[in-house]
Amino acid sequence: MTTPEAMAGQRARGLDGWGIYLAFLVTLIPIVVPIGTYQLALLDAPNIIALAAFAVGVLSRKIALRTPFAAGAFAILVGSLVAMFNAVSPPASVLALVQDAYLYLWFLMLVSVLRVRGDLVGFRLAWTGIAAIVAIIAIVGLIVIKGNTTLMGIVGPKGERATGTFSDPNMCADYLGMSLFVLMSLGRHMARVLRWSIGVLIVAAIVATKSNGGALSLFVGLVVWAVVRARTARVPVPAIAAAGLLTVSLVLSAWWLTAGLGGSRQLEGIQSHSFLGRATHSSKGRLKIWTQLEQTLHRAPLGIGPGNSRWISLTVEGRERPNSMYSKEAHSDYLAYMIERGPLAFLALLFILWQAFAKVNQVWMRRVRAGTADAAASALVASLAGALACSAVHSLTIERLHFRHFWLLLALVCALAETARAVSARPPAHTAREEVKTTEPLAVARA
Repeated sequence: MTTPEAMAGQRARGLDGWGIYLAFLVTLIPIVVPIGTYQLALLDAPNIIALAAFAVGVLSRKIALRTPFAAGAFAILVGSLVAMFNAVSPPASVLALVQDAYLYLWFLMLVSVLRVRGDLVGFRLAWTGIAAIVAIIAIVGLIVIKGNTTLMGIVGPKGERATGTFSDPNMCADYLGMSLFVLMSLGRHMARVLRWSIGVLIVAAIVATKSNGGALSLFVGLVVWAVVRARTARVPVPAIAAAGLLTVSLVLSAWWLTAGLGGSRQLEGIQSHSFLGRATHSSKGRLKIWTQLEQTLHRAPLGIGPGNSRWISLTVEGRERPNSMYSKEAHSDYLAYMIERGPLAFLALLFILWQAFAKVNQVWMRRVRAGTADAAASALVASLAGALACSAVHSLTIERLHFRHFWLLLALVCALAETARAVSARPPAHTAREEVKTTEPLAVARA
């Protein structure tokens, strides 16, 4: 018997245009050149058309609506509305809330459409292919167009930075880091040589962006990926801990040996001529921004209004830009939510992040119960966990909640959790065969 869930999935697959839209989506999402003062992207035009078609599909009951993170989104809205009473620029707050509503509705559409399309192997393959093209554009653009033809010019703290198809190098590094984990989720679906080649290309492009936050978040994401991959592969916890201690010991030993042999000057030279030197410089600038914003908590503990960080007036001594008396953006999702939207929205943001990781765990546990927790499932779960960890860490140094590809990652996680639910609802193949064998004598007896 066909279940209502399966019928809904067949109807959603049968809707003309969704496959074409998803192809446009994965192709256009890394093309981010802000259009006008409203920070519109090229993808937003087909998104509006898709949202209209989605509304028709939901109202006609051809698409089953899913609303993940609804409680957290509502709490963020309430906190934001309360904070608007302290807004210096109410139009900026209204614009921020409109952007929030648009991105969340788009996210709901993606979850509802993607969840009936299995493990989305084709979608992930397409994402990886586009990411490889973006990485090539980033490296070639840095060498040919921006003139960084030397290795030191690419990895050094000064000079031009790769942006690829994005308007900002940090955004480019964020997309490429996320794409690396999507690549790692493919496992047996892509040849090993091709997978490693694309991985090296993506990492090289991330280095070319000179993004400190991108490099740090990628490192943390890879650590989380390794731990989850080992656990889902049933590697004992003591073995994982021993491997971690061995790695730390080797790094410390290498550093101590180099310093003991008189290599401290060489290490300082490497640090000053690498992204570490840029990290030292950029951290000072961010600390100045954060110190200025922190002072607003004393006069507005419930928030200063969404999008109002850039409208805080500064003293002449506290100026962050020589030609402006206003502050810069918060450069941190967590600080921005606390300063602009208040503690309620900040806690709701943390709750949504916890829910996202919980959905990754659901993907694995439901496949365990369904008997499909194989190596491919392990690679998928570990990659989703690594991508979310990378995202959570990068949010410490940039405001990425308005990035389209971030919401696509959340939709991918939620959709795969729904797919795992559908898989777990079906009995394993051997159980189904046993049920058929058991019911056959009963049918003969009734006859």
